[in-house]
Amino acid sequence: MNSHPYDPLSRIESLYLRGNGDSRVVSNNERQVLAEVWRTPGRSRAAFRTRLNLAQQSIHRIVTQLEERGMVLLGELVPPANKGKPSPRLHLNPRFACSVGVSINTDSAGICVMDFSGGFTSRSVSIDALTMDEAIGVTENEISDLLEASGFRWEDVFGIGFAITGFLVEGTRFNAPEPLSEWSAVHLGPVLADRFGKPVWTENGANTSALCERMLGVGRRIDNFVYLSFNYGFGGGIILNGELARGGFGNAGELSGMFTPEEMGDRPRLRSLLKTLQAGGVDVRTIDDLTQRFDMAWPGVAEWLDRVSAHYSRVINVLSAVVDPEVIVLGGQIPRQLAKELMARTKFYETPRHGIHRKMPRLHASEIQGETAAIGAASLPLKEVFF
Repeated sequence: MNSHPYDPLSRIESLYLRGNGDSRVVSNNERQVLAEVWRTPGRSRAAFRTRLNLAQQSIHRIVTQLEERGMVLLGELVPPANKGKPSPRLHLNPRFACSVGVSINTDSAGICVMDFSGGFTSRSVSIDALTMDEAIGVTENEISDLLEASGFRWEDVFGIGFAITGFLVEGTRFNAPEPLSEWSAVHLGPVLADRFGKPVWTENGANTSALCERMLGVGRRIDNFVYLSFNYGFGGGIILNGELARGGFGNAGELSGMFTPEEMGDRPRLRSLLKTLQAGGVDVRTIDDLTQRFDMAWPGVAEWLDRVSAHYSRVINVLSAVVDPEVIVLGGQIPRQLAKELMARTKFYETPRHGIHRKMPRLHASEIQGETAAIGAASLPLKEVFF
């Protein structure tokens, strides 16, 4: 699939490598330990034996090496359950490094700075009517401001995750909606890596939102879920066994593909809601504006819900039958109140056989506020390399 030669791993700074001729940042076993510390911070080192397929002696050695490299911090000692020595609680060192996330929507850009333990700061900035170069310049300035506010420098940035709405064409080139047509003409990975001087991982915005939920939301407890991303368009990200499912061509989760050309206008995307509101006299110009000022009482909201609910329910039932997720999360730029109303209108097609019902996914409105695609994009370099 990836015919373009760009590889962000080849651009990782040498100071992060294990050394002694090893081109990796962490070994597979080190990655297991780091992932477990991310998932359950504060767990004692001794408790890891029951969670990982590693000997206690190996865990002790790996933790010592990770501490020496500055990735892990040892906390208070926990008395043993039976005999033995007290064991320290383990935490990721937030100051080891940071990552940056950028998400490009049709009229706004989300920016996030995330520390090594998952703490983050994010914000949104308008890029409405800006050229690609102008928009990159705006995001670059915002990144610098966020780094300073977070106590980091550009030298502390391990890598950048970059998300854009649209489907993957090949390599790091995406086919974005019409307002972002200029972004669709280039392989974004090498262009942005050269511009920022850092390795850049690229991904579809719905997928990075799913990663945000995986790293910081329901994904801490649930390994199989689908994230529905309501934006200018409509798509999704699929997490199976804790990992992002990309599919054979990198476009797993392109949910709009289940609609006929005649139905496309009535799929549950926020662009159609924006147009319906404008036709009803609501003074709202962009998706970002809609999200920030949303009111369920606006004329046109009920009309949009009536129009898209059946198509939305089809999505839920197809995902239930094909993916079999434990949870389906409604997120993206959709206002939380609107997401809950869609959930209340969900119709499940499943009928019992021999009096037995097939288990259906739980529906969940994302509780992560702010720029989820950018937050997930910031987690992407960390997830790809360390966790």
